[in-house]
Amino acid sequence: MPRIKLRDIELSYTVDDYTDPWKRAPWVLLHHSAVGSARRWYGWVPHLARSYRVLRYDVRGHGDSTWPSQNAHFTLDTFVDDVAAILDALDIPRIHFVGASGGGIVGLKFAHAYPERTRSLTLVASTPRLSESQVDLSKWGQLLQEHGVKGWLMADSQARFGNAPDGLVEWFTDEGARTSVKVAKAYTSYMATVDLTHLLPEIKAKTLILAAEEDEITPMHVQKGMRDTMPNARLITYGDVGHNIKVLIPDQLARDTLEFLQDVDKMEDLTLGFVDC
Repeated sequence: MPRIKLRDIELSYTVDDYTDPWKRAPWVLLHHSAVGSARRWYGWVPHLARSYRVLRYDVRGHGDSTWPSQNAHFTLDTFVDDVAAILDALDIPRIHFVGASGGGIVGLKFAHAYPERTRSLTLVASTPRLSESQVDLSKWGQLLQEHGVKGWLMADSQARFGNAPDGLVEWFTDEGARTSVKVAKAYTSYMATVDLTHLLPEIKAKTLILAAEEDEITPMHVQKGMRDTMPNARLITYGDVGHNIKVLIPDQLARDTLEFLQDVDKMEDLTLGFVDC
């Protein structure tokens, strides 16, 4: 994967584009969650990349992206600045932002900070306030320290996956273990302090919320609260799946997201829209 140098780090990214080359298709950004990587969107790309130019990247400290060697810490503004910087570097004016879990938290902040660059927002098992989780977040740091990233993910695998297909949990946790314990602890401990509920009424972007009915990390009452508070939000729920719906039912979620994106684009003046897509 190519890399872009941004301030104190290098971000690893990929562009998936199977659109008609004589057309200027809109862009979709897929933003992964904690201890994830761009590879976790594998099941979404075939559905989206025929109609949209798809940008995926590894968040700082995750996957193949680097992490500052000195005085490193996470802030939501840093995540948002990284998004804006990679868009600038690739000359992308506007995006459909799709964020999973922690990536959705970044998406909320980005849509608020950059409404002119947000074509739409899709939140996949996300939340404006992780502290509303029904799992004990205070144990995450200890689990990470004692058992590593893979052990931490496995500790609440039922809440994350439910009845997952054979091989999925092993692959998912191995992929997560590419992130160091230091980065995982810094990311999760910081995200647990974030509260964006006061911003929700001010986010005007058309928003799709995809929620798992068995999700204990970003529970259903949080999803309904976002739908009821955000001016242009709609909610789709999925039964018998846990928090990691992005990889549990990727085809269904990608199809629903594609339909939403196309509806958003139809509602815009396409002549003007494709000028700044």
